[in-house]
Amino acid sequence: MGDKPISFRDADGNFVSAADVWNEKKLEELFNRLNPKRALRLAREKKGNEKADKEEK
Repeated sequence: MGDKPISFRDADGNFVSAADVWNEKKLEELFNRLNPKRALRLAREKKGNEKADKEEK
């Protein structure tokens, strides 16, 4: 498992690292569940960035 911190044990009793379990999709779902306005803010920022890119050209 290298230098990954041990997070918990799986159903078989083996140690499992949080880095092996929490992928980008699961983290995104967790962050959006904990902070529902986050998805709205990210969408607003993305729209603002796209508008700024169009104005530069």
